[in-house]
Amino acid sequence: MMRKYLIPILYPRRCPVCSKVLPFSTRICPSCQDSLPWIRGPVCFRCGKPVTSEEQELCYDCRQFPKSFYYGMSILLYNEETQPILVAFKYHNRRMLSEFFAEQIYLRHRLEIADLQPDLIVPVPIHKNKRRKRGYNQAGLLARDLSALTGIPSLNQLLVRSVDTIPQKQLTPQARLNNLEGVFHVNPAYLDKIKGIRTVLLIDDIYTTGATMEICSRALLSAGVGRVCICTVCTGVSRD
Repeated sequence: MMRKYLIPILYPRRCPVCSKVLPFSTRICPSCQDSLPWIRGPVCFRCGKPVTSEEQELCYDCRQFPKSFYYGMSILLYNEETQPILVAFKYHNRRMLSEFFAEQIYLRHRLEIADLQPDLIVPVPIHKNKRRKRGYNQAGLLARDLSALTGIPSLNQLLVRSVDTIPQKQLTPQARLNNLEGVFHVNPAYLDKIKGIRTVLLIDDIYTTGATMEICSRALLSAGVGRVCICTVCTGVSRD
């Protein structure tokens, strides 16, 4: 019982944006909550990336590079304001941000998730070398926390990244796809787990051109999954 009261004192919760100490019952400063670039629409019907008008069904990347996944959603734009938060989450051991992000995904997309009826939540994997260096997979944390909120089971070991590729940042969209060909595959030890699976919700921290989600979706679909939906914390702006 004492531990319940000591933890908030010894390890106070901090705002994910400004790092100010927060009351235990809150996850973000009200001012920071209002200032973040939340996605409100209109969005691409396929990947969930913001587009310029309600009449535009697909973003540039989904038109130029048709996607294998069925539906996508994100909660924040990826820009100069959200980049430091994502960097802290991904590279600087701010693991507790996962709870905040998962909670916001649930609050903003719970009706869509319920409508899609995913059978499994699956994170995009990182290579074992990065996992050893970083100590965790940020997408795995998101999958775990979103699973706890939705009641949908997560399976962190289903996808495997077998190649530690060069960074994608400087590559063109087509080069990104080429760079990831053959990188992800379904773990043979878990093939029985996905027999009869209709829908997988694939989780990652950021969506830009969609190359990573596309290659992972192809691997899942080839293994027998009925359809793949995707969900990320941040997404870029459409290039239209």
